[in-house]
Amino acid sequence: MLRLEVLSCKDLHYLDNTQMSHITKLSIKNYRGIKELSHDFGNEKFIVLIGRGDSGKSTILSAIYAVLSPSWNMTFSDLDFYNQDTANSIEIEATLKELPTELLTESKYGLYIQNDFNEDGRQEELSIIIKLTVDETLEPHWVVKAREGSDNDDKPISGADRALIAVNFITDYTDNQFAYNRQSPLYALTKTKLAKNRNVTIERVKSELIRSIASSASDNDLLQPLNEPLEELKQTAEKLGLNVTDLCAQLDIKENPYTGNSIALHDDSLPYRLHGKGSKRLMSIAIQSEMTKQGGIVLIDEIEQGLEPDRIITLVRILNSTRSGQIFITTHSLNVVVEAEWHNLFIVNKNANMLYVLDEELNGCRRSNPQALFARKIICCEGKTEFGFLRYLDSWIYDKYHTNLSAKGVVLVNAAGGNKMFSYAVKLKDLGYDACVFADNDNAKELEPVIKAATKKGIDMFLCEEGACIERQLIMDLPWNYIEQIINCPQKDFPYTHIILTEQFYKKFDEATDEKAQNEMREEIIKLSIVKNKEWFKHIPGGEFLGSVFIAAYNDMDSNKKMKQNIESLLKWCDII
Repeated sequence: MLRLEVLSCKDLHYLDNTQMSHITKLSIKNYRGIKELSHDFGNEKFIVLIGRGDSGKSTILSAIYAVLSPSWNMTFSDLDFYNQDTANSIEIEATLKELPTELLTESKYGLYIQNDFNEDGRQEELSIIIKLTVDETLEPHWVVKAREGSDNDDKPISGADRALIAVNFITDYTDNQFAYNRQSPLYALTKTKLAKNRNVTIERVKSELIRSIASSASDNDLLQPLNEPLEELKQTAEKLGLNVTDLCAQLDIKENPYTGNSIALHDDSLPYRLHGKGSKRLMSIAIQSEMTKQGGIVLIDEIEQGLEPDRIITLVRILNSTRSGQIFITTHSLNVVVEAEWHNLFIVNKNANMLYVLDEELNGCRRSNPQALFARKIICCEGKTEFGFLRYLDSWIYDKYHTNLSAKGVVLVNAAGGNKMFSYAVKLKDLGYDACVFADNDNAKELEPVIKAATKKGIDMFLCEEGACIERQLIMDLPWNYIEQIINCPQKDFPYTHIILTEQFYKKFDEATDEKAQNEMREEIIKLSIVKNKEWFKHIPGGEFLGSVFIAAYNDMDSNKKMKQNIESLLKWCDII
């Protein structure tokens, strides 16, 4: 393999001029809430950053925009430094490949390509590293890093060259994206569409429009060249669910006609900046989607804001099908988590120095329990009964301790039986979550290997006594005067009513006055409650009912009872007591 030292235009004849830049690696140091973080994205083009609030998701998008922004006057303050410590410089590095041809010539950054080439001189994966440094002077400096081992120094990269990467950031402040100023993606999109006609440029249209104000020439005729490129944008907007009737470029009467914002996107003669929040975000995303057809990197913060669930689902499908460019989004939406593919999901944990990639083995958990991926701590419940039991406990926690599981960052997961509560807990632990298991223990021998593996991983276990399911554990632990509540369960909101007891049963129950007879009745109730296909409580409302009986008996229950011990230990694990 030859080491290629110099690239010239003739060396790049095989490269496509279409911009398709994307980030393969990202490194962030001392930026806002991130002390140090790095991640290799490989060839992933659709990246969904998920995590609890204040975990650093938006900071990652801001860092990407900062290092690749075309702005030449980006400002920084002490607040942009980690812990406001300006003694440690901000350093952000982005490794990019599939770069615009213009950046790879010898006169630009051909000497700074990071990888090797085949003997025939054709590229494998041309990549460069762009680095932003901000020191205590608060002055930003952008460079392309020299290849390790070369004699070159890092080379400054201009805002114009960074603009070729085509990074755009969609936030709540998107109004300027609907104007034809040099910083807007609408400008870049239209400029690309007009490139084939050298006689028409946005600047020429603006100049002629200004002259027409004095001569009363028709604005519509002058703006027609800007409207032609909007046809494909209309189609994309309609796919996203926008009802676009008359999308066109017009003068925005609020703006100074001599500024870049004087021409703006309108629909039905209304400037798009005056439309609703959801519509503006969708139109902004439509513009960016058109941009990604040319390549480029799109950053969308909290993609779900202002959008209905069905629009969110459609939007994720469209963005995930993009084959050019790269898209980064942050979200707190369960719909986004379910609609994306498992390999699109990157978990951000506060103070972690890396992102965690979702394991394919958690795909079922992602689809059935997407809420888990936004947690700090996760309780893996064996099934619906355990899930419902803890749901009721959560309302009691609020009444007694004036907090709840959500306030402590705790989320419940229904593992739907088998041994999945243990495998889920292990995999979630590997992703940086604190996980525990709340489950039966009526199949201890068979589950012994997975229980040992989970214990070895540091998973806390809140299990019933060996041989006991939750029904048996609770019925055996309850004081006798609370057992009547079990057999008289109203079965309200139950999906089926399997508690059907005879007069003879009730007579026998009433006659059970000594401990032996009462224990025999407990056993009989347990057997009746767990008959296969006729279970009394194998559903969430059933679990909630059992939780209500447990709480009613809580103060009267002996402290040595297993269920009470488990719940008290679980409350400590949740940082509630």
